Amino acid sequence: VAMAVKGTDVSRDAADMVLTDDNFSSIVEAIKQGRIVYDNIKKFVHYLLSSNIVEVGVVLLAIAFGFPLPLLPIHILWVNLMTDSWPAIALGVDNPKENIMRRKPRKKTESILKGLSGSMITTGVVGVILVLGMFIIKGFEDITYARTMTLSTLILFELFRAYSCRSTIPFIKSMFANKWLNMAVGLSLFLQLIIMYTPLNIPFRLVPLGVIDWALIVGLAFGGFAVIEIQKWMVLKRNTVVM
Repeated sequence: VAMAVKGTDVSRDAADMVLTDDNFSSIVEAIKQGRIVYDNIKKFVHYLLSSNIVEVGVVLLAIAFGFPLPLLPIHILWVNLMTDSWPAIALGVDNPKENIMRRKPRKKTESILKGLSGSMITTGVVGVILVLGMFIIKGFEDITYARTMTLSTLILFELFRAYSCRSTIPFIKSMFANKWLNMAVGLSLFLQLIIMYTPLNIPFRLVPLGVIDWALIVGLAFGGFAVIEIQKWMVLKRNTVVM
């Protein structure tokens, strides 16, 4: 480490790091900011991958069992571009964890998905069961109505999932501390309501839903969120016992 102001040209050329303000506390702050960026990238990747696992699983299983498509291509495009992207971006600017500087340094070769495989598998299984289950239950009544229920269940489940991706600790006290995520979730819900309750529902092949329909959707989506949080609690408890 060399000083930019008081250091010599030789020391600056030979150093791996040059402090532009000659303050060693800048190293600590740089490490902190690096960890924040890394954690938020990890949340971003975790959220998008787990969401895509659910979407792919629903479509593949429906094809395998010979069901009609529960989600049309325009629905999947809508989810990926408009209702998944905003929460993912908000997770990319999430607040730092309180213990971020008390963690041990990670290995250079450590995968960005380390510690996330269990959560992603749980999310995939729970999400596919909820979303495809909704389609199977409603699919024999009206295919357009069934797809509307399926799409809405998928979107709401993934929005709940965005809050879960903020931490490996279940039901954190600051669950809604990220104002950008709160706004992103609100925007995604608003956009979904627009394409359902305006003439846009015609090209999207959706129909308006009633209060009872939404009660069922919210109940199932929150139930899936609760299962994921319980899985996080079990992992945390097991790790605590081992330590």
